[in-house]
Amino acid sequence: MKPLGCLLYCLVAASMGCSRSDSPEAVQRDLLYQRFLKEAGQTSNAVTQLVFDQMVVHPSFGLGWDEVPAPTVDGADALATVRAFVATNGWNMQTGALLFTYGVEKSQPLRGLPWKAVKDREFTALTHNGILYVMLSGFHHDCNGVAYNPNTNRFPASISGFKPIGAHWYVWKQTEISVKDVQNYE
Repeated sequence: MKPLGCLLYCLVAASMGCSRSDSPEAVQRDLLYQRFLKEAGQTSNAVTQLVFDQMVVHPSFGLGWDEVPAPTVDGADALATVRAFVATNGWNMQTGALLFTYGVEKSQPLRGLPWKAVKDREFTALTHNGILYVMLSGFHHDCNGVAYNPNTNRFPASISGFKPIGAHWYVWKQTEISVKDVQNYE
C-alpha cells in the first residue's frame, strides 16, 4: 500500500473506532454499512444489520446490483469451474420463461467464480438459453447476480437490468415489478 493510501486507511479506521487488528475487508464492510444506513435512512440495529448481511456478498461487490467489479481471477483456470458446470448441466437447465424465485427454477450450486473475494463461496446458479446466471442475493422475485454470456448478446425480458463488467461477464437484476433499468451489451 502506498504511504498516502495507508494514511487514509488508518484515518478512516480510527474515525470508525477500528483497531489496528481490523482487516481492510472489515473496515471496508463497516464503511459500506454506514453508507447503507445513510441511504436507507435507518439507524443501526439487529434488523438493519441482518438485512445488510443478506444483501452484501463481499464489501468489494458494493451495495447495488451494478457495483460488482470485473472478474479478478484470470488465466487458463479462471473459468474451469464454469466450464465444468456447463459440461455437467448444459446451457439450458431452465426451459421456458426465466423467472428466479425460490424453489421453482432448476438451479444447482456453483463454487469457484473468477473473483478472488468469493472464489471459495457457493452460489445458486442455472443456465438458460446459452447464459449462465449466478444469483448473488435476492428476496422473492427481486434478485441480482452475475451472468456469463459468451455465446449470445441478449437477455430475456424478465431480466430488467444488465450491464457488461468484462470478459463476457455481466451484472444483472430481476425485479418483481417490471421496471426496466440499465440494459447495456458488450
